[in-house]
Amino acid sequence: MFKSYYVLRLNNKKDLSKLFFKDISFFKIKYKKEYVLLYVNKDNFNKIEKYFKIYNIDVYKIGGLLKYKLLLKKYNIFMITVLLSLVMIYMFSKITFDIKIMSNNKEIVNIIMKELNDFGIKKYHFVKSFKEKEMIKKKILNDYKDKIEWLEIDLVGSLYKVNVLERVKDKNVKNDIKQNVVSSKNAIIREIRATSGEVVKKVYDYVNKGEVIISGKIKKGENIKGVVNADGKVFGETWYNVRVELPLSYDDKKITNNCYNSLTLSIFDKRLLILKKIKFDYYDISDTNIITNNIIPLSLNKSRICEVKNNKSFYTYDTALNEAMRLSKEYLLKNLDKNSEILLQKKLKLYEENNIIVVEVFMKVYEDITSYEEIKEGDSDADNNFRD
Repeated sequence: MFKSYYVLRLNNKKDLSKLFFKDISFFKIKYKKEYVLLYVNKDNFNKIEKYFKIYNIDVYKIGGLLKYKLLLKKYNIFMITVLLSLVMIYMFSKITFDIKIMSNNKEIVNIIMKELNDFGIKKYHFVKSFKEKEMIKKKILNDYKDKIEWLEIDLVGSLYKVNVLERVKDKNVKNDIKQNVVSSKNAIIREIRATSGEVVKKVYDYVNKGEVIISGKIKKGENIKGVVNADGKVFGETWYNVRVELPLSYDDKKITNNCYNSLTLSIFDKRLLILKKIKFDYYDISDTNIITNNIIPLSLNKSRICEVKNNKSFYTYDTALNEAMRLSKEYLLKNLDKNSEILLQKKLKLYEENNIIVVEVFMKVYEDITSYEEIKEGDSDADNNFRD
């Protein structure tokens, strides 16, 4: 399988008989329409080489181990560069470049940093195994159980990120600040979840921004019997108008099934293909990291390269409306709380202006409208010192 051999092309078939008399052996001969392929080992290649010009012979292919030796010789600088890069990536991935302790307490930071240093977790040292890391974490928690409630040591690339929760001793702290729960915007109340205070509005009441929904002033009749810290959650129905602008024409890029795989080496913002070249004018590349390092911008990837076809497309009013509905919903949800829900989408206007299509969309939303205002001494029920 790995024996070296040469495949020679004899361009004049009539010369084949002459070569048999030169003490040259062929272990295979293939006859083609206009030439003959001769298979020889290395010893016979050396014998026939001097007849190349005389009989119009050239090397058609090289096989076996010799093929790979010649490839290594041809690409030796490239292969050495790739090999050194892989070694560098591996070495750098095993070295700690920074340690970040997530705490504002200087005492806790100093304690953890000292302990980590004592256990060998420090800059420019090799990273610890998972087993060693867990042992270090347990030892620190055990030694400082009166100061540290929880500790996690995570290795992110070549950065140790230490999350810590300080143990807080029980203290009877009196909080003198009292508050009302108010609406953060104009809305119709859909749900009230009060945990303390007096509910002064009902579901389906319309409220303006800053209007009290759960009061901290506890009343009996017309008299205020006490002031507490009102708390709870209020959800309401709110309204938005979103304007979406779309060009009349756009580039419709489609990824085809004409794809192939290649190894790529990424260095900073450059991508180098190993052995294969990109053969498309427009293409899409998706990478799967084989070896990577978060500190040094160097990685080896398995890349999927697919041809991309660019087509010029035009919006009709129907397609523009569908796209506007999608974009307006996407935009609004991105800017609202994760528990929000769009109840209704409705087109208000659709028109063309300065070579663009404009769509105005009305949105009805269910969202958290909870906000607070501080109850100051001397405030009357009419006072409304709203703070968002």
